[in-house]
Amino acid sequence: MAEHSTEEKNGYLKTWVTLHPGEKVSLCRCFKSKKFPLCDGTHKLEGTHGPVSIQVTPCEEDKKQTD
Repeated sequence: MAEHSTEEKNGYLKTWVTLHPGEKVSLCRCFKSKKFPLCDGTHKLEGTHGPVSIQVTPCEEDKKQTD
């Protein structure tokens, strides 16, 4: 499961999302999600931008370690 954390520094929010190989997430772009930074579909009600979907694929080095 994707993990995320947010911290405030100098008046700005910084959010990190940690994904593992094979995981796929939809990240919120409307900034109205109750699960921010993850999309919860709120954009459909607001008529704003939909999410961006990201999937992590294993790199060649990761594939060699699992063989």
